[in-house]
Amino acid sequence: MSRTSVSWLVRTVALVAATVVLGGCASGPASNLVAEGAGSGATSRGGATVPSIPVSGSSAAAIPAAVAPPTGAPRVPPTGLSWRGSPTSSSAQVATSADGLTSYLWMDPAHLQFRFVPGYSVPEGSPATAADRTPSTWVPRLVAGFDSGYKLSDHVGGYYYRGSTVAPLRAGLASLVVHSDGTLAVGAWGRELSMTADTVVVRQNLPPLVDHGVAQATPRDGLRTWGIANGNRPRANRSALGILPDGAYLFVFAHLVTAATLADRLVAQGVVSAIDLDMNVSWPTGFVYSHR
Repeated sequence: MSRTSVSWLVRTVALVAATVVLGGCASGPASNLVAEGAGSGATSRGGATVPSIPVSGSSAAAIPAAVAPPTGAPRVPPTGLSWRGSPTSSSAQVATSADGLTSYLWMDPAHLQFRFVPGYSVPEGSPATAADRTPSTWVPRLVAGFDSGYKLSDHVGGYYYRGSTVAPLRAGLASLVVHSDGTLAVGAWGRELSMTADTVVVRQNLPPLVDHGVAQATPRDGLRTWGIANGNRPRANRSALGILPDGAYLFVFAHLVTAATLADRLVAQGVVSAIDLDMNVSWPTGFVYSHR
């Protein structure tokens, strides 16, 4: 499928700030989403560091009522995996016999803010600010980064950024929304999510991959239902971003899988809503960073 990405930066408010970039490389034609520390609720990372390993191949705001987190409940990474990292973000990898390695990045939005940074050429026609063109505004707080999104020319979703509708938003499509206070939301446009005065970015990609805890991709889907994979092959490297019942986020990368397998793995970790991100051989990538 096309090369498009959204980078996210995540940071904690502490002696060592942290930022998470979801999406593509800021030096290429990708778009980036930045998450930064969320203020008084954030905690210090202290001496803890996020391991510098690829996560090959990340708001409590606007969570659907059906998946709203319990009041006061602590956020913890899903069970069943060996997680490494900080209380803010942790990574895990688990191998499967059929489809190789799957990598996960868990993020607690109570300690993070998110920021979208358009790439140089993708999304096509995107406006950009001076801060968008200045990596030093997010690199010192960088915790993680990964690709997401297709090219707008693939006509799989709309795009809104800072007051400009670059491509029309479509009702029912999976949408990634960032607000002016740095909160992040994932859900279906026109149902859980809609335009508000504090909406900064809306990025859409296909219908929801997981909807209310149910996988929407099936083994019966056509080869192009969830993107054209590596010359119309059934398997591809695929990535997605999902929200858990407690409001935490889970980025997932899976090596050479069908969309149905990726959706099943999201559901297995408890994801209630998910948006399809980047795919194919080299586009879906993710990294976590440590600061010394």
